[in-house]
Amino acid sequence: MGIGSGRHMVAVKFFASLREDVGHDQLALVAGNVAELRDALAAQLSDDAKLALWADGVRLAINQQFLASDWRTSSEDISLGAEIAFLPPVTGG
Repeated sequence: MGIGSGRHMVAVKFFASLREDVGHDQLALVAGNVAELRDALAAQLSDDAKLALWADGVRLAINQQFLASDWRTSSEDISLGAEIAFLPPVTGG
């Protein structure tokens, strides 16, 4: 399999404050792994939106399972039809 041969359309959802920061509740992007997703997001989003999304503590879930590693450096595969969700850092006291 060549690089990029597993790319497909994925629905990426943004929750809570990220929805406002990014300016979308959902985007349709083409990606076969998290590295390609980062590239697609970087090409699609404004600088302010990227700052919010790339902030420390932002979590990525694929099919309702949080990535074990930091999404900003992961290259985990994204299966066809996967549910992708970004959640803001947990706050509270």
